[in-house]
Amino acid sequence: MNRIFEWIKKVVLHPYTKFIVKKLLFYLVVIIVSMTFAFAIPRYMPGSPVEALLRPPPSGWPQEAIDDYLELQAFMIEQFGLDKPFWEQYLEFWGNLLRGDLGESFIHQMPVVEYMTPYIRFTLVLVIPVLIVSFVLGNWIGARTAYMKKRKGKFLYNFFIVTQSVPFYWLGLITYIILVAELKIFPSYGAVDPEYIPGSNIFLDILQYLWHYTAPFLVLLITQIGGWATGMRAMTLYEKDSEYLLYSQQLGFKQKLVRKYAKRNAILPQVTGLNSRLSGLIGQTIVIEAIFGWPGLGFMGLNALAQRDYPVIVGGFIITLIIVVIGNFILDITYGFIDPRIRTGART
Repeated sequence: MNRIFEWIKKVVLHPYTKFIVKKLLFYLVVIIVSMTFAFAIPRYMPGSPVEALLRPPPSGWPQEAIDDYLELQAFMIEQFGLDKPFWEQYLEFWGNLLRGDLGESFIHQMPVVEYMTPYIRFTLVLVIPVLIVSFVLGNWIGARTAYMKKRKGKFLYNFFIVTQSVPFYWLGLITYIILVAELKIFPSYGAVDPEYIPGSNIFLDILQYLWHYTAPFLVLLITQIGGWATGMRAMTLYEKDSEYLLYSQQLGFKQKLVRKYAKRNAILPQVTGLNSRLSGLIGQTIVIEAIFGWPGLGFMGLNALAQRDYPVIVGGFIITLIIVVIGNFILDITYGFIDPRIRTGART
């Protein structure tokens, strides 16, 4: 029994446990503050879901029709719970949220979670591959370029340096105008063609999704690689002058092995940067989805904003926030395993 208590005490007092607890508390505060803003901002925007559903009666309507309209408007406001004071709506929002209930869409009359599930999948299909591929390619290009002396071999690196400076939304619009609207190389809307019915042929389904997927994927990927490449090149150049590598070379270590050691240490700050990259990438993805009509959270959120569908707006923000927070938390934990200084609480 004493051994169990000693083990529990050791785990609780371990520096890595303290690190995880600090991160959990930080993300808890982030979630509370962010969700409060997510709840409040749509309700202070001009317009309302009732106005989006019910058009005002034109001039010249008889008084009876106007009375019926006002009665229906009052009924809908009551049904949506918008007649309650702000603080009461806020408390009800948190009560439902703690039960895992995001409410029901005002416009589509279905649970928000059920309505958003397909859109979440499409967003993740963009975000995760772009993050992984850009991280691998960018770090490979950056590490490789650090050991290059000739300018000719740095063409790829220089290309992505330029593209990372280009605003992603501008590149998305230019790509849409040239490759979609003018040359018609890629489709203009959705995940499949309007006349195509998925499910009849899995091979054709994959081709349809890939054809619609390629343009938004490439735009996001091109704007992400440069950041990883510049960071990795800078860190590799720094590591090249480190004493341990110079000593390894003097001992006669092969150049390939020396580069491997340099890359392993240079990539640690890059892993740290995954947190901020993930957050930024989700924001960029939402905008690119709206440009290309890719049916993800960005496309859904744009429609929800136009319709003032408060539960869907808030639900979309919450899901996005959860993806970012969980992703960042997993990266924080992973970084502790990669860097023993974090895991052991050592000071540098």
